[in-house]
Amino acid sequence: MEANLPIYGLACPMAKAEQIEFDTHTKNCGCMIKAKKSPMLLLQGIITDSKTKAPFEAGLVNVYNVTKGTGTLPDANGMYELQASYNDEIRVSFVGYKTISLPASQLPKAIELQEQSEKLDEIVITGKRKNRHYALVGFGLTALLLMYAIAEDEKGNKKKLIQK
Repeated sequence: MEANLPIYGLACPMAKAEQIEFDTHTKNCGCMIKAKKSPMLLLQGIITDSKTKAPFEAGLVNVYNVTKGTGTLPDANGMYELQASYNDEIRVSFVGYKTISLPASQLPKAIELQEQSEKLDEIVITGKRKNRHYALVGFGLTALLLMYAIAEDEKGNKKKLIQK
């Protein structure tokens, strides 16, 4: 796998009059060189709870490649698989447990998540007031009552006709 990368800090072969040195922090000459991309790794492993040593249930833990923006969830046995480059940052997280962030090359096969308990000083509960259309509700109830009254009236008329 190859990629085109800009040449930084080298004499530009494109300069006509003289070879100009470019500062590596500010410019590049626009020339490109071929560089090999890092190979992809298939990361596989198991995620367990550090206290119980049991694997997490399917879909609870998030295994996320921060560099590429991809992720996966472990299966019912706590096993996961994820494609990543050698230096990609991998983040393993679950609510109530410490988040682990490591380069893909340093991620162990067996990951034990440790419980993280924090005490909250304050809890703020906010409410949202919904706009209710009371007039529409009133009209709806009135219509239902009217329909009920008409139905009852029709029942009464049928009984009178049958009795005659």
